[in-house]
Amino acid sequence: MKAQKYFRSIILLAGCMILATMTFAQDKVTLKIGDTAPELKYAKWIKGTPVKAYKKDYLYVFEFWATWCGPCKAAMPHLSELAKKYKDKATFTGINIWEKTGDKPYESSLPSVIKFVNSVGDKMAYNVAADNNEQHMAKKWMIAAGQNGIPATFLLKDGKIIWIGHPMALDSIMEAVIDGKYDMEAYKQKFEGMTVKSEALMAKFKALEPIQKAFQAKEYDKATAMIDTSDATDPYVGMQLKALRFQILIGQKKESEALDFAANWVKENKGVGGSIAGVILGTDSLSPKTYLYAAELGKDVLNEEGVVIPLVQHFIAKAYAKAGDPKAAIIEEEKALQGAKDALKEGKFIGSILDYTVTEFEASLAAYKKEIQK
Repeated sequence: MKAQKYFRSIILLAGCMILATMTFAQDKVTLKIGDTAPELKYAKWIKGTPVKAYKKDYLYVFEFWATWCGPCKAAMPHLSELAKKYKDKATFTGINIWEKTGDKPYESSLPSVIKFVNSVGDKMAYNVAADNNEQHMAKKWMIAAGQNGIPATFLLKDGKIIWIGHPMALDSIMEAVIDGKYDMEAYKQKFEGMTVKSEALMAKFKALEPIQKAFQAKEYDKATAMIDTSDATDPYVGMQLKALRFQILIGQKKESEALDFAANWVKENKGVGGSIAGVILGTDSLSPKTYLYAAELGKDVLNEEGVVIPLVQHFIAKAYAKAGDPKAAIIEEEKALQGAKDALKEGKFIGSILDYTVTEFEASLAAYKKEIQK
């Protein structure tokens, strides 16, 4: 799923939830509100001062994120503001998890994560650490607590977990805690209700593991047969089954059937266009028609709210290049490059447009121009 990461909808529907439950799936949530926090283990403390012990009557915020996660990057400026606001009352730490490393050890992602953190600079004005090869933080914190998606925030006091939730809700929670108005027992009951739903959904996703394994082994007929007999009544599961079916058709190079399937799926749910385009762009040796379809889907994504426009333009250019149309690729890449430069000047798309993004776009543009000269 590497090539999809820059489209708004590019991580396959329920993205990191699928990754989490299929990689680390467990039957029951074991880490709950009020529990003592698990041990901190990490590959590298990238930025700031390592947390060695928890001070009494002091708050610790652990924010779980990844470089490909758009909502994580959107939350970084807000977390930075909170870190400054509560600098005498709390320590904030971003914990990097779930980077896409394929078959390589997790710590192979460290260079790219460090590069990202250095480039973002003071927009991540708090500590940053990265998970280790055992993915201790992902397993013993996130998955143990039933957290299958990022960003996710853990708030600790006196070494105990007193709140888990989305970072954008953190400010009001911290104010309530500091003012002595936070009702942990009430939130614990609410959290346990959410946990029951999370466990039920995890069980449904866990049932998809054999299909995923068959797909990864390129046992396409076997995977398709299992999809045909799977329960798709849950909308998240149904979307993932469709995503797998489309990937299988592309893997089999059944392009005509894949495009018909994609067209019908997009009619049902326009939001899946980015995911479809990402699968196509991540596959080599397809026909020009298929890559041109990905380009058109990319153009549709440009109209969606909150999309990082230069990144989508960059991948539209890639689609044209793969379709054998370097002139169209140049036009789109020039738009992407100018948009990236403007974003850096204006401070837009923080964490998504970085200094090295411009360098990457320049290299792509040069390659397309070179193609024209052949």
